[in-house]
Amino acid sequence: MSDNFHIPVLSHEAVELLINNDLKKKTYVDGTLGAGGYTRLICENTNDSDKVIAIDKDLNAISFAEKDLEFCANKLTILHGNFGEVKKLLIEIGINSISGIVLDLGLSSFQLEHEEGFSYMRDTQLDMRASKEETLTATDVINEYDAKSLEKLFEEYGDLGKARRLVTAIIAARRKKIIETTFELVEVVENEYKLGRKNRMDFLSKIFQALRIEVNSEMKNLANVLEQSLELTESGGRIVVVSYHSLEDRMVKNFFRDHYYKKQKDDEAGKFLNILTKKPAIPGLQEIKSNRRSRSAKLRAAQII
Repeated sequence: MSDNFHIPVLSHEAVELLINNDLKKKTYVDGTLGAGGYTRLICENTNDSDKVIAIDKDLNAISFAEKDLEFCANKLTILHGNFGEVKKLLIEIGINSISGIVLDLGLSSFQLEHEEGFSYMRDTQLDMRASKEETLTATDVINEYDAKSLEKLFEEYGDLGKARRLVTAIIAARRKKIIETTFELVEVVENEYKLGRKNRMDFLSKIFQALRIEVNSEMKNLANVLEQSLELTESGGRIVVVSYHSLEDRMVKNFFRDHYYKKQKDDEAGKFLNILTKKPAIPGLQEIKSNRRSRSAKLRAAQII
């Protein structure tokens, strides 16, 4: 596998938590195929009679992974789609129950380094769509959202605190000219704020994070996949999620808590969870050293009861 495409984070820990060998005829889902790092490990640690399904909405990722995962083609199915629609995607291929699902919510190195709009360090169109089948772009958000919507976006998804000053600068700039590229947006920010190198990186990262979450409906899709995974996963199966920012981690943590079996009444219907990670697993120093982007990762896992 090419490290230039994606370096999977906490992959061995995630797959070890995902696979429950007490189950028979297992079906596992990797909801974020990427370059296939998690899928490869799942294939290597399951039987030939098991099924592995991998999902991604990025056709570049699928094209790369298909070649790398030819060794397990007999049990692997790769689907083009959004993990927020996992139930629909699985039903379309005749699967209505799974043994577990793993999600790596991180942005791939390929997207940062090659696709348009994801990085403030490259001058590209402000696109940010992980799937080009979607219509909303970051250009649309920056130039068409009203002040109130932009403030809410940057405060909630970028954790920027009071974002009015930033939004005022954006609106003033877009009145003169449409903001179409990453560097044009960076210029707006740098004209408004005097930022040191570290503060510049942190501030721009939060702005671009907020736009990416909005364009790709990331929080909505995460909420959907968690609910659908609970419904689809058989007793003894597991849900494993690696997140990279506080919004994602909080959503996963709260979802697990809300369905934690000790909180439920004995006569309450539905599926419950046993939380396997009382505290989230985090990368070790060696992994952080070899992959700086892993430093913010948190892994949480739960088992269906």
